[in-house]
Amino acid sequence: MPSLKSIAGWIFALVGSVLLNVSLFGLMPGLIQRGPVPEALEEIRQVRVVQIKSTPTPPKKELEKPRQVKREKTKIHPQSLKQRSEIKSSLKPALNPTLKPQLVFQLNPKLPKASMDLVMPGLEHFSMEGPIFKAHYTMGELDSPLTPLVKIPPIYPMLATRRGIEGYVTVEFLVTKKGRVQQIRIVDSRPEHVFDKSVTNCVSQWKFKPGTLEGIPVATLAQTTIRFKLENQ
Repeated sequence: MPSLKSIAGWIFALVGSVLLNVSLFGLMPGLIQRGPVPEALEEIRQVRVVQIKSTPTPPKKELEKPRQVKREKTKIHPQSLKQRSEIKSSLKPALNPTLKPQLVFQLNPKLPKASMDLVMPGLEHFSMEGPIFKAHYTMGELDSPLTPLVKIPPIYPMLATRRGIEGYVTVEFLVTKKGRVQQIRIVDSRPEHVFDKSVTNCVSQWKFKPGTLEGIPVATLAQTTIRFKLENQ
């Protein structure tokens, strides 16, 4: 059962809330009516638009063309023309057509006599066509020689090293326009067939800057001799 104090507290709170709401609703109309009065609006001046009629411009008067004044041709008497021609002829100096101008000078007799004939040298005939290139050229026919770019040395055969064999191989090969080696051929070898394979393998990997003829790269046939020698001997 709730106590009397708690019931009285609830009643007091309820009555207080009712009184607060009633007082707020009563004050609201007064607060709204006492709002700030807007300032007086400034007077708006009226602007009148007046349209002015444009006055027509008078047409331009054509300019008067100048009148051409006809000049009267004055007739000249033939006697007066004759007198004028006589006066002009008297003013000109008298020229004698028979007289020729003469230049007075002396030639130095000590000067050597020179022939007045011009001797022209003979014309040289040359062809306007470009050179006719062959399939390949030799080293002596090139404008610029072959330049080695990659030159790997040959491998000394193991069998020849063990037996202490020395020798040489003369090889011939073709360097293409792109600097690659083709058509390898053994010209001479001592001893025979001992170092041939080693030389063929290394020469096939060589690369050159191709030789040129009149500035154009050409295929070149080259030849070289590779010698095999043991260092200990």
